[in-house]
Parts: sequence; structure tokens; C-alpha cells
Amino acid sequence: MQRRRAKAIAIAQQQVVQTRLVIAAGLLLLPALLLLLISP
Repeated sequence: MQRRRAKAIAIAQQQVVQTRLVIAAGLLLLPALLLLLISP
């Protein structure tokens, strides 16, 4: 029972880390995309 719970917690933590990485990458890429759109 506890093992299953620990596994679920580990999976949830991995998902949180992945979403943070995606958000960070998005924040880094947004200005570059805006610059590409603005520049002729």
C-alpha cells in the first residue's frame, strides 16, 4: 500500500518537474519568437 503511494508521489513529482521545464522553455522561447515576428 505504501509502495503504491510512494510510486504515485514520485510520478506526480516528475510531472511537476516536467511542467516546470516546459514553462521555463516557453518563457525563454517567447521573446525569441516575438523578435522573429517583429523583425522584417
